[in-house]
Amino acid sequence: MRPNYSIIRCYTADKPKIMDLLCDADEYKLINNHIDVVYFNGDTPLEKKQTKQLIENNVRFLILNDIMAESKSIFVDEWFFLS
Repeated sequence: MRPNYSIIRCYTADKPKIMDLLCDADEYKLINNHIDVVYFNGDTPLEKKQTKQLIENNVRFLILNDIMAESKSIFVDEWFFLS
């Protein structure tokens, strides 16, 4: 089974700034000193490919805005605050 969500971990506690920069996310969660931004990977291979590209672009965009960030894929049952 493949992960159905991806997250971008942003190493900042400025949630409003992250929400402004990445307004296309499904969920934002402030956890201690970082913010996790969640994206649904999609149902089709094309949606998954587009989401992967979007996340790569968003990580680069954050880094250009002086916010350290990285991404990873996860399973929905590992993501405790999505309803």
